[in-house]
Parts: sequence; C-alpha cells; structure tokens
Amino acid sequence: MTAVALGACATLTRGTSETVSIITDPPEASCVLKRNGQIVGIANPTPATVTLEKSKDDVSVVCSKNGHFDGMHVLSSTFQNMTFGNIVFGGFIGLGVDAASGAMHEYPDNVTVILIPKEFSSEQVMAAFFDRQVDRINADADEAVSQVRKSCATEKLSVKECNSLVARIDAERNAQIGRLQTQRAAAEVEAR
Repeated sequence: MTAVALGACATLTRGTSETVSIITDPPEASCVLKRNGQIVGIANPTPATVTLEKSKDDVSVVCSKNGHFDGMHVLSSTFQNMTFGNIVFGGFIGLGVDAASGAMHEYPDNVTVILIPKEFSSEQVMAAFFDRQVDRINADADEAVSQVRKSCATEKLSVKECNSLVARIDAERNAQIGRLQTQRAAAEVEAR
C-alpha cells in the first residue's frame, strides 16, 4: 500500500512526462532518441527540447551532422528522491536507485553530445582537440565521483551501493574515451 501511495505521490508532484534539452557541439545537428528500439523523440536542428514520458528504461540519443562522426549518449533514468537528488555525469549519465513506477523516474534536464569532426587542418589541431575531449571526460567523471561520495556520506548509502555508482561512472568514462580513440584513429588531416 505504501508503494502505491508513494507512486501516486510522485505522479502528482512530478508528473509522468518531462522535457529534456538536447544540445550538440557543434549545433544544428539532427538527433534521434530511442527507448527499447522505438523512437520517442527527434531534435532537429539542435539545440532543441524534447518531451519524454518518464520510464525506468534508458533513452539512447544518436546525433549526426555532415562532416562529423555520429555522436552518441545514453540518458539514464534515475529514481526521483527528494534528498538524494539526481547525480549527473557531465550531462552524460544519470545515476540512482531503481524503482517500479515510471513516474518516480526522471532523465537529466539536458544533455550535450559532442560531434567529432572527420577532418582537421593539421596534426597539432587534431591532437589538441582530442586531448581537450579526454580532459573534459575525465573532469566530468571526477566531478560525478565526488558528488556520489558526498551523497553516499549524507544519505548513508551502503558501501556496496556507493561502489556500484562509482563503478558505473568509471565504466562510462572508459567507454567514452574508447569511442574517442576510435574516432581519433578514423579522423584525417586536410590534404594540402
């Protein structure tokens, strides 16, 4: 009975849908949002705002723009908790505790998808660009880990729960850097 009342409360206070801002760098890309293989939104051109029905299931965001590699991101559904809040890894990944009701879940308010150019003016420009992206990913991940550790201390989450959240952040960090390295290997320098 308590779970049903709690779910109803979340539906009344938070609603069953929400808006998410889709931002790309560079702008004016086209993004398709899918949940369980079904299109749930389109952002074209970016930046754009998309309304999503709340769900416990994640939403994939794939963005494309001429002259760039496709960019990808996963909007992770997080449990709405008045005190724990929404821990977001640089707008890339939301973490939290699973719940049964979609109305008790939420996605990050916004996401920024970086689209990597397929061609650079020189080796130095390309190296500097990719180095900045790796630094950004590491800084975002470090900040997310810091937020998790603070929340774990104030919310008295178990060591296992906290370590699981940190492991998810590290896995996402490694996945993003891996995708970046693949794109770097495929990028070219303009012929002169």
